Amino acid sequence: MLLDEYIQNFLIYLQTQRRYSERTVITYRKSLEKYLATLAGDNKKTAGNHSKAVGNNPNYAGNMLGNPSASQKIPTEAPSVPLETFTEMSVKNFVWDLKIRQKLAPTSICEHLAALKSFGKYLVRSKILQKNPAETIPMPKRPKRLVNILGQKDLAEEKFPELENPTLQQIRARLLLELIYGSGLRISECQNITWNSIDTHSKLVRVIGKGSKERIVPITDTLISWLEKFKITEIEAGHSPTTAGFVFLSEDGKPYGIRTLRNDIHDLLRSIGWEGKASPHVLRHSFATHLLENGAEIMSVKEMLGHSNISTTQVYTHVNAERLKQAFKKTHPRA
Repeated sequence: MLLDEYIQNFLIYLQTQRRYSERTVITYRKSLEKYLATLAGDNKKTAGNHSKAVGNNPNYAGNMLGNPSASQKIPTEAPSVPLETFTEMSVKNFVWDLKIRQKLAPTSICEHLAALKSFGKYLVRSKILQKNPAETIPMPKRPKRLVNILGQKDLAEEKFPELENPTLQQIRARLLLELIYGSGLRISECQNITWNSIDTHSKLVRVIGKGSKERIVPITDTLISWLEKFKITEIEAGHSPTTAGFVFLSEDGKPYGIRTLRNDIHDLLRSIGWEGKASPHVLRHSFATHLLENGAEIMSVKEMLGHSNISTTQVYTHVNAERLKQAFKKTHPRA
């Protein structure tokens, strides 16, 4: 088998056995295709033109990942090379090319290298290779950046006054606010929330997160209130919410797209005068940071966020430390 065929098997493995999201599998695919193109010495033609023509085409992605039992192949534009070309030196050359010639940021290089490390681990576990060629390649150092968050005052309830005749979109935005900032959900998790996953009596919601991992997190009284308004407005608009159906259901009977939900949050944050980055992830960052600022245990925050590794959650403790330093420098006479 050629290297691209092993890559195809790896992508199917990620989707069917590891249960990675389609978006994550596509990200891995693009990174591995980029590596294949570099191996073939035709990176500019294949990774550039092919990525624009095929890699960003949602129809292509759906066809490739939607039916794992079908005969799925890396597109013909991607070069076929022997498995033996996947070596430690070729990975080093790839990283060098990304950094020096393509001038990618360390974060982007880490993403591509992580895909190769994961692929190499898969080949070792499958007894195809004895050693992972990418295992010893160090990850580039990422620049330390403060997580962009809103302050607690920015998200105080008085910032969000009652609306006399709210539209469906406005109510949907308030629901998203409570799910993300009130319960720490990812926007993709909000998209897939169903009515029967929300227990208003116990004030809990069951969330299916990354890797199909399930967690239970608390919900706010405000969310429960907006849920009732949302359900009434949905019925008035001609929608008929079912117990097992998606909460955020569009007119065509499918869940709203991620872009629509992102835009809801963007518009809501702009409406309260927030001039920084207005995204769902900023609200999630704010959720975690505010919990820690108010004394929550980091392990509890980890569970609510659905992090598998505590180190991912610890970034928020660094955020708190940096904010304290900034406040100290601004206000202390000897700073």
